[in-house]
Formats: sequence, structure tokens, C-alpha cells
Amino acid sequence: MLALLAANSYLGIEDANLQHIYWFVGAFGILAVCLLVWRLVELLMAARRKQKASWNTFRQLAKTRGLKPVQIEVLMLVARQGSVKRPPKVLGSIQLFDKTVQKAQENYEFSEKQLILIDSIRKKLVASKVKWTPQTSAERRQLGRTNCSWNARIVLVAKEIVEREMLKTTGDDDERLEAAVAELVGPNSDEELTESKVQIRDISAGGAALLASKAFAGAAGDFSLLCGESQRIPFALDNLCGEIRSIEEDVERGCLVLHFRFLTLDPELRKAIIHYIYEKRESKVAKMNAEQTPQSVAGSP
Repeated sequence: MLALLAANSYLGIEDANLQHIYWFVGAFGILAVCLLVWRLVELLMAARRKQKASWNTFRQLAKTRGLKPVQIEVLMLVARQGSVKRPPKVLGSIQLFDKTVQKAQENYEFSEKQLILIDSIRKKLVASKVKWTPQTSAERRQLGRTNCSWNARIVLVAKEIVEREMLKTTGDDDERLEAAVAELVGPNSDEELTESKVQIRDISAGGAALLASKAFAGAAGDFSLLCGESQRIPFALDNLCGEIRSIEEDVERGCLVLHFRFLTLDPELRKAIIHYIYEKRESKVAKMNAEQTPQSVAGSP
């Protein structure tokens, strides 16, 4: 190309002025560098927001485990010094808690008061440890849950249909899943989907337990959209995408128990669920304390 632009005295062609080309290439290079820097800044800000949300979740979960503010601050210091990538996991495993404390002591010299608080935190976590089934013990967001009784409905979408629809979309797994389910339940869908009435009996930031009739047509592994219909639900449960992890039969109640795991959850909704769980537990503790106070007064001489 440059050879064609070379001077040719025989044809009367003068030397080509390549300065404009150099300017264009330079401007393009600067633009590419600016876009790259902008993308890196966006990634850093997204990582910071994710880390901040993780610490907020950690605080809320720590409150639900009965830890005081001073204990939460010390535990956050332990998690930071222990280089824990997912702080809420420390609240769900005593083994991980002990390993984190040991690693933190190698990097930071705790005061005697802080060590006493760490010991009190461990005792409280052991005393308030919640037992879960093997399927949910790895879910950090299942640490806090509370009972409820809300009417809802779910729209079932078979797993095979969703996986086939996901092949038509691009992006990460969450985006493809949301797009596939939205397309399948949309007005232009040709799929015949089943809608069932359920009742939400307990909820956490990771999922919920749903009661359904024995005629329920779904199976473990199916995807579904959960829509709350009760007026008493303190937050909006509208087209919440999830997966039915397992189904158990409750012989005493004569119904099925669906273990429903949230796949995509808005940060604000997750925060609202955790806040609701914390408030309900606080009111329960306050009620128990109020009931115990008259008894202690009556029993005193």
C-alpha cells in the first residue's frame, strides 16, 4: 500500500503526505487505550460494589446469629486479616472460623480484649449453629431463615426446555437463564406451561420452602417463576426465577414440600429479605424477654 503512495517522477506523482495517516493511527490508539482504562475502572468499581454488598450481608447475618456490634467489628477484622474471599461463610462453619482466626493471628497481633471477644464469638456461633441438609449446608445465604405463611403461585418450566432455549442466547449463565425463562413464559411462547398454587412456609436470602398439593406436576431440577400473591408479603416477589432442588412428602400435612432455590436475586430484594428475618427474630427475642420478666418478678421473694 505504501509502495503505491511512493513518488514517481515519470508519472508526475509527488511524495505522499503520510502525516494524516499517522495522526489517524495515533488517535485510534489513544481511543483504544482510553476505552481499555475505562473498562478496567468499571471492573474495579463492580468488584468493589460486590465486596461491599458481601460485607453488608455479613453484618446482617451476624446480627441474626445474635452477635453484638462490638463482636461484629472484631469478627470483620478477623475475616479481613484472614483474607476470606466470602466473609459470610465464616458464620456457617466452625472449622472455617477456626482456620480464619489462626491465619489472622499470623498476620495481625490481637489485643487481649479482642481475643476474649473472639472466644465469645466462637461460643455464640457454636450455641446458635443451625443444622442443614447436605444440599443446603454449602449455601451461605441459608444461614438465616424465618417461618412465614404467604400465598403464591409458580409457573413451571422443565429443565430440558430451559437448557434448549439457553442455546439461543449469549452472555453469562445468569443472563442466559433469565432471558430463556422470560422468553418461555412470555406471551409469544408456544410452550404449554403449568401454573400451580403454593404456600411459602419459610424464606431466606437463598431460597424458600413451598407447600404444594400432591397433584403437583413438577419435578426436582425444574425451573420456575415464583410470584407472591399475599398482601402480607413485606417485599415484592414478582417473577422470581428459581430452581426446585428437591421435593419431599409431608405425610402429616398431606402435601409436598418443595425446596426452592433462588437463581437470580436482586441485591435490594436480598437485603429486604435479610432485614425482614432480622426484624422478626428481634421481635421474637423481645417477646420472650417480656414473658420471662413477669415470671422472674413473681418468683422473687
